[in-house]
Amino acid sequence: MFINFRAAALFIILSLIFFHITASTFASLGVVLPAMISELEWSWTEAGFGFTALALFTGLFSPVAATSLKRLGLRGNYALGGFLMASGFVMLAVTKGLMLYLAAASFLGAGFALLANVPSVFVVSQTVTKKSRNFMIGTYLAAGGFGGVAGPLIANGILESGADWRLFWKLTLIFVVVLTVLFLVFADRRLLENAESDDDKTQPAARGAEAPARDWTVAQALRSPAFYVIGGALMAAYFCGVSVSSWAVTHLTGLGLSAGFASAMLSLHAASNALARAAGGIAVKVIRARYLLLSGLAAEAIGMIALSMASDPATAILFAVFEGYAFGMILFATTVLQIEYFGLKNSPAILGAMNLFATVAMLGPTLTGVTGDIFGSFSPIFIAYGVIAGVLVLAGLFIHNPNEPADRSDAV
Repeated sequence: MFINFRAAALFIILSLIFFHITASTFASLGVVLPAMISELEWSWTEAGFGFTALALFTGLFSPVAATSLKRLGLRGNYALGGFLMASGFVMLAVTKGLMLYLAAASFLGAGFALLANVPSVFVVSQTVTKKSRNFMIGTYLAAGGFGGVAGPLIANGILESGADWRLFWKLTLIFVVVLTVLFLVFADRRLLENAESDDDKTQPAARGAEAPARDWTVAQALRSPAFYVIGGALMAAYFCGVSVSSWAVTHLTGLGLSAGFASAMLSLHAASNALARAAGGIAVKVIRARYLLLSGLAAEAIGMIALSMASDPATAILFAVFEGYAFGMILFATTVLQIEYFGLKNSPAILGAMNLFATVAMLGPTLTGVTGDIFGSFSPIFIAYGVIAGVLVLAGLFIHNPNEPADRSDAV
């Protein structure tokens, strides 16, 4: 499965890094913020800019991650990412004002991009045998998903123990430094020298394998309709996911469900997300990744429409399971598809371009909030998100491997 012991250790460390940075940023910032707001006397609007900065810089630095991996090398890229994350956690631990908080969120977003799946999926692909690649990608992505489950629980546990919120950020600092150092110890620059050549093409693990991929450049990928269908699916997933994280609890309580139950639905959503990523790595052995992508988009449509009318527990559970599955499966399937269709060699740059494309998703919470102000309910925008996901399902029916003529691909 792994090419050597060092590669196996590197995979474990990369998975722990993804688990940690997901748990300590997007997953737990909202848990820690109320305590910060109370002490520092910020408004919710001011504190909300931190989420915007975090998401914006994650998107903006996704293409940078591909470039830095090539120019700085394996150790250089992850050392820079670890430094940015550590700097952000230091700023949060000592912050006394809004500007330092926003700077910290920006540093964390940039560091997240340099450490997360844009460079790491490529590195993971280089540490495993080609036969097990998709499964190990799913396992790696699942580690980040489970970070989303654990992060809020850890943060809430620390705060409920009576500890100061600054302690939480100090602990996150320690862990990111330790993991970065471990990565630098086990990193092997030769991994970046083993990118597939023309005589070693990526073969899908699914039954009825598609045509082998050549190594596309970013410019060539941008001229392929498949790039925009895959990127559009990723954007839809982030749009819905960020909006759900921001407003689902408020929406569900507004429909009459208890705050405790609404919070439990977010936990169920996170668990479903993580399990879908892992399941994708297994299912892709017998089901093509594009069919998994279609299943994720269909689940997105069902989940968001269920959320719009979730005034009873059963419908709320339907939302959490389907929308959680949708986010996890879309993230997995888009990652695998861009390698299958455009090759491994330039996959960090192409995935970075797709993530930049998806940065527009940071508008999701704002659009959802505006909808609530205008209509007195979030339901209309959630229905719109579901309809858009349904349209993308229809678009996905016509996606085909760009390495073979459209009339030769087996349309759904």
